[in-house]
Amino acid sequence: MIRLLSLLRYLASPLRVALVVGFGALLLPPASAQWITQTNQLKAGWNAVALFVDASHAPISDVMPADGSIEEVWLWKPSSTQQFIDSPQVPTGTGSQWSKWTFNLGPSSELQRLIPNASYYVKVKDSAATYQWLLKGKPVAPQYAWTSSGLNFIGFPVPDGTMGYERFFQPVPSLLETAEIYRSPGGAFGSGNPARVFDTARTVFSRGEAVWMRMAAGYNRYFGPFEVSLSGNRSIQFGKSGTQAGFRLRNQSRSTNVITLRLLPSETAPSGQTAVVGLPPLILRGELDPSTLKYNGIPLSTNAGGNVTWTLPPQGRPGSDVQVVLGLARDEMVGQEGDLSACILRLTDEAGLLQVDLGVGASKAANTGLWVGEARVTRVVQYLKTFERDPVGNPVVRLTEEDGAYSVLVTNEVAGGVSRPFPMRLIVHNDGTNSVFLQRVFLGLDPQTNAIVTTQQRFLDPAQLGSARRISAAHLPWSAQNIPWPMTLTSNVSRVEISTPYDSPSVNPFIHQYHPDHDNLNASFSQVLPKGRESYSVKRTVWLSQQAAGLDYQSRTSGSLDRNGVYDETIEIGGSGSNARTFRVLGTYTLNRISDLPILTR
Repeated sequence: MIRLLSLLRYLASPLRVALVVGFGALLLPPASAQWITQTNQLKAGWNAVALFVDASHAPISDVMPADGSIEEVWLWKPSSTQQFIDSPQVPTGTGSQWSKWTFNLGPSSELQRLIPNASYYVKVKDSAATYQWLLKGKPVAPQYAWTSSGLNFIGFPVPDGTMGYERFFQPVPSLLETAEIYRSPGGAFGSGNPARVFDTARTVFSRGEAVWMRMAAGYNRYFGPFEVSLSGNRSIQFGKSGTQAGFRLRNQSRSTNVITLRLLPSETAPSGQTAVVGLPPLILRGELDPSTLKYNGIPLSTNAGGNVTWTLPPQGRPGSDVQVVLGLARDEMVGQEGDLSACILRLTDEAGLLQVDLGVGASKAANTGLWVGEARVTRVVQYLKTFERDPVGNPVVRLTEEDGAYSVLVTNEVAGGVSRPFPMRLIVHNDGTNSVFLQRVFLGLDPQTNAIVTTQQRFLDPAQLGSARRISAAHLPWSAQNIPWPMTLTSNVSRVEISTPYDSPSVNPFIHQYHPDHDNLNASFSQVLPKGRESYSVKRTVWLSQQAAGLDYQSRTSGSLDRNGVYDETIEIGGSGSNARTFRVLGTYTLNRISDLPILTR
């Protein structure tokens, strides 16, 4: 065992290369979409509508009913959030506070996209007493903005159905007492549209209804009994490489609040948009296990058993504001490379006052790119022999026609542990179809400033070598051409074979060019000796058996960034003729993807 570890140590002389690996961004620009339909109950005439879905994927004319039931749409767009508005406004073409679309003008209208978290006036033709406007879009988190110097044109994302004003503001009754609220329930503009709400106990509103609102006390922070806060985008997009995302959940009520998270499937994508092939396998980060120092992982599913709840103390108390961290188990995604998985996360409170829908999207990515890691040899097959002995204890010699040898009763091939794990650098590149094993690789910019992964330094821009990186595996045989070794994949096991000729002085560890007994030459230095005299061939066969991810949160959500498994290697030392001696070592390996470039320049 000691001699074998010495050989491995010779093959893998210490080499340290510093690598900085960037982790996937939490929230990426929307490259995919998930879909839900917002239902707006309208009446003939002018209706105030607040949109909680993003329908900007297509021009308004493409998402509006083709029969002209909706004649006009006016978007409220004040020039400043601090703009003073003394009274509820009606659409007018004489001011700059409105942008409009009309059915007759269509593509020639000023307003061409329906954006979320905005309020609109929608004109339904007079012949339709009531009208149900179904608008499909991407669900987004609400935005919490308030103008203290005047009226605000806003909507509240309550659940489907009707909601009484008194009930909705029950957590903050003093706020409702000083509020001015004006509704536009449909019909022509006049004394009854917009109309101030005085009977808050019996007046109801629905999801998607916009109102004009002002507080006598000035600033308002209450938009519902809880708040969802995302940084950057208003939805969660993992893209092709993201693995984690998060948002903050805050209790806005003065009493304890129970918030429930449900996972819902996405609706079918509109025509011309990327199809949704399935649900993204989402894992919620749970509590830290003190025994393993790992976070528990809670899988989310569409059944009731997959719901998650948080009991939040009253506003301002410790624990009333929590960070929710979601992970994506990329190894469990369905479909082919580039396919979209999407869903909706629905958050509700136990009183049924608020419903916040968050869109989640992820694209399936290939395992392409450069993977760098380490194998750690922890066990060595011992090959300890037990010899046969005669009655007086002497070894028994068995004679053959040519010679004799001690008689072996049994060979112990149990893999024994080593005193200290032995590290070896691993470098693998995958082009999307095939994988190769590398002795060294270069990362940097080419002369055209394109990022590349290459086997030769000459492909890098000489002026940019200061920012380039070379990664080497010193235990593998070096060659000037740096030709990669092909890997074969069977089931979940990758195999690679690396051969070192017995007469290769630059890489064979048995050849000492300046030692007459190990230079592989005869006494007169005129002839190369045959294999087995002074040097031996080395054939290494490596198997990398990828293991399934663990049950903890980190293991299940790091599938796009690392690979872990069992390292198994046999080392065959070839002597004269067919004589050979085989050794076997075992351990573990870890590979981290440091580049997703699919092309290996060589």
